[in-house]
Amino acid sequence: MVRIDSSSYGSITVDGKTYHHDVYVLPSGKVEEREYGHTFTRDQIEYVLKENPEVVVIGKGTSGLAALSDDARALLEKAGVEIIEDHTPAIVDKFNKLAKTKRVAAIIHVTC
Repeated sequence: MVRIDSSSYGSITVDGKTYHHDVYVLPSGKVEEREYGHTFTRDQIEYVLKENPEVVVIGKGTSGLAALSDDARALLEKAGVEIIEDHTPAIVDKFNKLAKTKRVAAIIHVTC
């Protein structure tokens, strides 16, 4: 089970490794770089859906300024995937708790 250790402005630590860029955390345990941006797009949702998550956690940045696009939200809803959105520091505990019992993916913005 993958675990998010911590988050601070400009970085996130997953399983002891610190990343200084936006990331995907996939149910398989892979952590991959996400293209920087303030909008979580349909293409990004299609990418994480390939791993069949039950829940997608959206880390909207330290101040919560990043947003899920309408078509990305519609895709998740159509797939029946639960969506949890919050400021990135606030999703750490939520992700870890959910990952104990569900297939969880996260798309995380590490700044703003």
